[in-house]
Amino acid sequence: MPLEATEAFRSEVARARPTRLVVMLYDEAITGLVAAINAIRDNDIEARCNRINVVTELVATLHLSLDMEKGGDVAEQLGSIYRFILGQLIRINISSDAEKAAQIIDVLKPLRDAWDEVDRRVEKGEDITLAEAAMLQRVEAAGNRLSIHAA
Repeated sequence: MPLEATEAFRSEVARARPTRLVVMLYDEAITGLVAAINAIRDNDIEARCNRINVVTELVATLHLSLDMEKGGDVAEQLGSIYRFILGQLIRINISSDAEKAAQIIDVLKPLRDAWDEVDRRVEKGEDITLAEAAMLQRVEAAGNRLSIHAA
């Protein structure tokens, strides 16, 4: 059964700031991975495949939306993380590896929280320089946790 966005979700997306959209993509990716883990535990192959495919599209969207010219080190490191995750999603889907899926969630959550902090500052009209520095630290920590680094 294909997954479809609800009308309420579509409306929220249409009204959201770009930084809020990034947070929403992370939220959906994390939710999708949790559903995939449950499908793996239930031995529901179709649900696992559907959920992992949706998460793959979400992470690919995050990757394709990076502004490599303006994003500097943060964009480069996020790109490395996203590429790593995309490779892992293929392995998770092939091997039904719930543990690897949980590890990806552990990487996505702090990144999602960093984007949420940036979004809250944007919403308030604050200078996001400090949030950008915190973002870089979280991105570096995620890259170190995965033992990957930007080339």
